[in-house]
Amino acid sequence: MQMNETRLGRLDDLLISTNRYSLETLDGLFSAAIVGPADVDIDDCMAILDTDEATPWESEAVHAEVATLLKEFWAVIEARVSGDPKVLAEDALPFIDSPEEFDEIEDVASYDGDFPLASDWALGFRFALSEWEEEWSEWLDEKTYPFVGMLLTLTADQTDPDPGTPTVALPSFEERMNLLNEIPFQLAQLYRRRHPRHGKPVQRDESKVGRNDVCPCGSGKKFKKCHGAEGL
Repeated sequence: MQMNETRLGRLDDLLISTNRYSLETLDGLFSAAIVGPADVDIDDCMAILDTDEATPWESEAVHAEVATLLKEFWAVIEARVSGDPKVLAEDALPFIDSPEEFDEIEDVASYDGDFPLASDWALGFRFALSEWEEEWSEWLDEKTYPFVGMLLTLTADQTDPDPGTPTVALPSFEERMNLLNEIPFQLAQLYRRRHPRHGKPVQRDESKVGRNDVCPCGSGKKFKKCHGAEGL
C-alpha cells in the first residue's frame, strides 16, 4: 500500500495549518492505535489532535478531503506495521522529518547537527499511551519496557520529567538514527502480539473434515480414502 508524496504533503500541510501537529506525529499516533491493545479507530485518534488550539477545517470539502487522506494514511501504516521489516527494508520506516542538510550531503552519517529526529513520531505514540493508559498498562511488561524507554529518549527534547523521576539524557543524532531503525522491528512485534495469527497458515481441523471432502493433506483424494481411512 503506497501513498504518493503529493498526497502525503497535502495531509501534512492540512494538519499543520490547523494546529493538529504534523504527519510525523500522526504516524506515531496511528501506529500505536494499530499495534496496541485498545480497540480504536481514526476518529478516536483525531479526537486526540483536536485540542483547544486546533482550528476548524476551511470548508466541508476540505473536511471530506482530510477524511479520505486519513483513511489512505491509516491503510499505509497498517500495511507497513503488519509486514516483515527485513523484507520492507527502508519502506518499513515511519514518515519522519529530516534535517535540511540531508539534501546537501552524500553520507547522512557525516551529519553532526542536533536535529530531533523521530521526536514528533515518538510523541504521537506517547499520546496513545496516555489516552488509552488502562489498556496499555495491562500490556506493558519486560518485553515492552525497552520500547517505552526508546519513546522517552526520543522525546527527551520536548517533555519535562515528572517530579521525582530522573531526567532522560538528550540522545545524540547517531543514537536517534539507531533508535529510528529499531522502530519497525518493535512495531512488528507489537502487531503480532495484537494479531497472534497474523502470517500463520490456517490449519483445518481434520476432526471436522467430512468423509467425502478432499483430504487436507493435499493429496487430492477424498478424506475417507486417504488419511480418513487410518481411523477405520
